[in-house]
Amino acid sequence: MQEYTREQLAVQISALRNIFDDVCIVDAGLQARLDETTFAPVAPADPIPALNAAGRGWKPQISDDGAFVFYQTIRVDSYPCVLVMTYSLPGSLPADEREANALLRALSQCGEELRRDYVTGVYNRSYLDGAFLGKLTEAARGGQPVGVVMARVNEYGEVLRTEGSTAADHCLNSAAGVLQLAAGMAEPENTVVRLEDGLFLIVTIGTTAAAMEHHLRQALEQSRCTFGISLSRRGTFTMRVGAADWAETGSWDLMLSLAEQRLNG
Repeated sequence: MQEYTREQLAVQISALRNIFDDVCIVDAGLQARLDETTFAPVAPADPIPALNAAGRGWKPQISDDGAFVFYQTIRVDSYPCVLVMTYSLPGSLPADEREANALLRALSQCGEELRRDYVTGVYNRSYLDGAFLGKLTEAARGGQPVGVVMARVNEYGEVLRTEGSTAADHCLNSAAGVLQLAAGMAEPENTVVRLEDGLFLIVTIGTTAAAMEHHLRQALEQSRCTFGISLSRRGTFTMRVGAADWAETGSWDLMLSLAEQRLNG
């Protein structure tokens, strides 16, 4: 692990900022960005991914600008932390046009894959937390209705236990189809996210949570809520629903908590 004094780190960060778009130090345990002088937490930070034996790692950023994030574990005056560096590819790559276009297409495809749940194809929690929350906050501050409808597939756990992961995945895919149908009934800005296991979220912009909940219940009534277990067997699923609006709570975390309370209430 690279050792620095605070003075040495300041010089290093200054040099790195000539290359990278953003350079910061992060406390991995606190998941917090640190002040470079006092080392006090100043802002939340994304979780640090798994690093190699040398304390290094990288990942593509979930964004539209072809950005990469690089990580290096360091120690500053005996304080263990992570140096996080973000680099965005320039809009015009200094390469053969064919090669540059191929790279940009590959990065675009990679970015889209990172946003999606690998089972259902709807958006995943990483996209919601990393790229979408800013858009929601801006919409809410601009006076647009913002809300969430949380939906749990009641049969998912039982199907997984008794029929296996393939049947459970079929159940999730069918449920995601109903949720996407409901989201499309209202506004194109509505987004379906799989949070975990059989738990989904419809995030609404321009539609109240109550209206979105109505569309979902309507879609559940009109759809065949079935899924394939085998070639000759089919199962059925139901959903439990809870909804909340930003206007009720004034923040994302409280809105999500309220929807969860209503889901479980």
